[in-house]
This record gives sequence, C-alpha cells and structure tokens, in this order.
Amino acid sequence: MFDTLRLRCTEDSWPVAAVDCFATMAEGELGKCSRNMPEAMRETIFAALAGKDQKSIVVTRARLEQLSVGVPECDRFVAAVTTVLTCETMAIEDRLQLGNETADFWSLPTSKLSREDKLRISEVCGQSLQSLEQHALGAGCML
Repeated sequence: MFDTLRLRCTEDSWPVAAVDCFATMAEGELGKCSRNMPEAMRETIFAALAGKDQKSIVVTRARLEQLSVGVPECDRFVAAVTTVLTCETMAIEDRLQLGNETADFWSLPTSKLSREDKLRISEVCGQSLQSLEQHALGAGCML
C-alpha cells in the first residue's frame, strides 16, 4: 500500500498537509489523511488501492469516513455501513459491494434539497438502517 501512496504522492503533487499526515499515518488513518487533499486526488488514491481483499475494506472505510450526507438519519446509515465493513462473518465481496455502493450513491450533493425531499430521504435511510441492522445481527455482527 505504501508504494502505491508514494507513487501517487509524487505523480499528483500532494498538498503539504497531506504529505505530512501520510508520513506519520497509523493504521486506520487513511480516511483522516486523505481529507487533506481535493476530492479528485483522493478518489485517485482510493481507485489505485481498490481490489477484492482486506486492503479494499480499508479503502472503502476511508471513502465512507469522508462522507457527510447532511441528513442525520443518512449519516447514521453511512456510519453503520462503515462499522459493518469490519464484520468478518460476512463475505468480503458482500461488504465491499455494500460499502462501495453506499459511498457512490451518497456522494451526491444533498445541500440544495428541499425540506420535503430531505424528509423523504431521511425516511428511506431509516428503513435502510433498520434493514442493515437486521442483516448484520443475522450474520452475527454488532453495530
């Protein structure tokens, strides 16, 4: 992973704050350090690190940790998905699909939605959260 990050740093000319953070990054801080760069640069890193193994879970979690929908119920759903990604009793492919679909879907701008639309989205997120909780518990995972 560090070779990939070093290459991206050199080729993309990362901001100084990102370089400093990555230089001292501890396990689980990919999301924290990637906040120090523009979104397009961050997505390039995530794409370079993506795959179908445990490393991909780290990347997917980092993507979700960057995400703020701005609708409290949806932000709780995203946080629950982030937690479920660590549940090893679920197949890694299922966790990656859930995490990536959530990150892709909720990366849409929500700041200009009407109050009515936010209420509808909040209801959908609440239902999704309940479904996720039931699925997670059925798989032996704790949220």
